Amino acid sequence: MSLSFIFVSGDLCNPDPCGKKLAKCVALYSTFTCLCQYGFYYSNKDCHKGKIYPGVIKLKGFYSDSVQTVNSTQYEEVFQNTTMFFKDAFKHLAGFEQTVIVEIQPVKEGRASLPVGVTVANLFMENSTVNTNEVSSAVSDAIKTSAYVSQYRATTYCAAFKCDVQTTDCVESMFPKCVCKSSFSKTEWDDRSCSDCSKDCSAEENKYCAKEKGTPTCKCMPNFEKKNDKCVPCPVGYSGENCKNNSELILIIVGTVFGAIILSLVIAVSIVSVRAQRKQDPEKKRLIKSGNSNPNTSDDRQTTMFPRVQTTSGHGNPGYQPNNPYEMRSANRRHFPERDYEDLYEASRESEGFRMQNRY
Repeated sequence: MSLSFIFVSGDLCNPDPCGKKLAKCVALYSTFTCLCQYGFYYSNKDCHKGKIYPGVIKLKGFYSDSVQTVNSTQYEEVFQNTTMFFKDAFKHLAGFEQTVIVEIQPVKEGRASLPVGVTVANLFMENSTVNTNEVSSAVSDAIKTSAYVSQYRATTYCAAFKCDVQTTDCVESMFPKCVCKSSFSKTEWDDRSCSDCSKDCSAEENKYCAKEKGTPTCKCMPNFEKKNDKCVPCPVGYSGENCKNNSELILIIVGTVFGAIILSLVIAVSIVSVRAQRKQDPEKKRLIKSGNSNPNTSDDRQTTMFPRVQTTSGHGNPGYQPNNPYEMRSANRRHFPERDYEDLYEASRESEGFRMQNRY
């Protein structure tokens, strides 16, 4: 019978006081007890299958937390008083063999000294004819005169069998079965617990099995997160365990912002450069002001910085009209400055070539 208590084996269990078969020696504070696996009682250095009657008693005394430690003085006291109580209670019932303490728990929490509840498994011989009602009645009668036990109630076989509640569900029967929950599976060494993850917790499903506080836990592999019981890849910018690392997202945001700033600067510089190229030089602008041109000249005529040298044939310029705008004697003369230089020659285009002009 396995116990849920911490115990320390000492010389009390050497050399094999419980025999070399299936019984297990458990050292108490000053003595020892021999226990068999669930559903079996110890007798004559061997284990025998029996009938199980599980129950819970409440003790009248108060105990500290050390009562849960198997090799403590308080545990030994509870062990001796409990076994003696049930031995006396069942003295008139045929076939009683052993009382096994399964668990000791405080009734309430939060105080240094507490009343405790003790879960027990009372074992009778397999061919015993007693039933649950007879057992409960015998215990109730014993409580009336007991200075040690205040209450008793029958409990389930699962309460005495102690399946692991985190990884299994107990199927009630005299010999219960601990069935693995959906996320767990058993190994060949497991009896009342499931120490491995289920078969679908595999690399093919982007999962792996990890132990957390002794309990197997199926997790998504790095860079995956759980959605609808499936492990899917992390969104863009996230990574790590359960996609909690968002450093990549921060880099993407920062890179996008800096990229937008750089693009804006490039566009701004381009606009300023184009405007600067289109803007005329103020000196050039003064040289070609419309006020210095002939107002009678068509606006469509292209303005130039310097006077254009023109040549005309005699047929095209009968009677000789000065081609130099500074020599014009028309009404427009007032718009041009007086010529203050002399031309030695002036060329005009005729049908046969050029001719020399006289001085003024």
